[in-house]
Amino acid sequence: MRRRELGGRDPLDRRLGSPPPSPFAWLLSLLRTRSALGLAPSLTPAALFLLLGAVAGPHALGFLSAPLLARLDLAVTIALAILGIIVGIALGREIRSAVRLFVAASLESLVTIVAVGGATVYFVHATHVPIAAPLLVLAIALGLSASASSATSADPDSEPVAAVATRVADLDDVLPIVVTIGACALVPGAVDRGLWMVLLAPIVVGAAVGAIGWLLFERAESNAERVVFVLGALSLAGGAASYLRVSPLAVGLIAGGIWTLAPGRADRIVQDDLRKVQHPLVVLLLVTAGAMATPSLAAVWLLTPYLLFRLAGKVAGAWLSARLVEVSAADLAAYLMSPGVLAVAFALNFRQLLPGTAGDVILSTVAMGTAAFELFALAVVPHWRGATR
Repeated sequence: MRRRELGGRDPLDRRLGSPPPSPFAWLLSLLRTRSALGLAPSLTPAALFLLLGAVAGPHALGFLSAPLLARLDLAVTIALAILGIIVGIALGREIRSAVRLFVAASLESLVTIVAVGGATVYFVHATHVPIAAPLLVLAIALGLSASASSATSADPDSEPVAAVATRVADLDDVLPIVVTIGACALVPGAVDRGLWMVLLAPIVVGAAVGAIGWLLFERAESNAERVVFVLGALSLAGGAASYLRVSPLAVGLIAGGIWTLAPGRADRIVQDDLRKVQHPLVVLLLVTAGAMATPSLAAVWLLTPYLLFRLAGKVAGAWLSARLVEVSAADLAAYLMSPGVLAVAFALNFRQLLPGTAGDVILSTVAMGTAAFELFALAVVPHWRGATR
């Protein structure tokens, strides 16, 4: 069994070379993605699990019926909050030593958001596609989903630029989560609930959950009691976000950041408990998204600008960001092609917020786009990376 040394490969290892790779090593390196900041690499290709959910969903075999999916809605919200917590914990540890990488990743995300959002607005105006959602919300939702990236190689030692590119791919998920706070204020009905409440609620709830967890986790008298406290904090984060109709990703990000930056072991306690459910969480979100995706003409029409301008946005963003991190723009763009689970997470979040079929259109477009880019990364990216060496 191959085992990695503590601290990774040293210069002597690189001079002596590595053992002959498995014939399927390149394939496993593409399938074993990092998914999001803080998530350990796992063999969870999005295309496979989205297809599995679609086949098992109410529009195919019906194993995951519509009533069952409706009951899973709160579980999905809690799962989104957990995903935000994982990102928040990792961000709190990374941000101090990776300011330049964070700026580069945020720049790349912003370029992609603007590219896909602007293209969506122009396309809908030009074609008059019937959309049952406010156009600005639709554009922002698709832009945020398109901005998410996951590294297409789990081993930072596999290529010279992998260590930098994977961290950029991880950190570019943070800005979109923050932007969701403002995007929720544009959802129909947000003004009636109070604009300031909608904008401040994720921050206040996340801070409250973070403070509660910080006070309770280390004072638990047993492992069982600690697990109860952790589960309660996670349920509070997801339940409050669902009740207030705000982003659970943002609530989790704030709580996870507080647990990391506050004195004590709260972040390590939560991380130890969440490590056991990280990969099932990814599978749950992907399968549920595939089952909830509803085929529609509007989603098919929106898929073309989504694919084209996500590709253009990632290439342009990588070209701008590469100057800050001193890597090849082509190599960086190659690592950013796979969307990862956060693209689907954003779409699920907006499906919960938007009434009627509007959320279904966003989720269906993003689900198809995520599967397409996963296959694109699998088929094209290895040749692209090989040509740039």
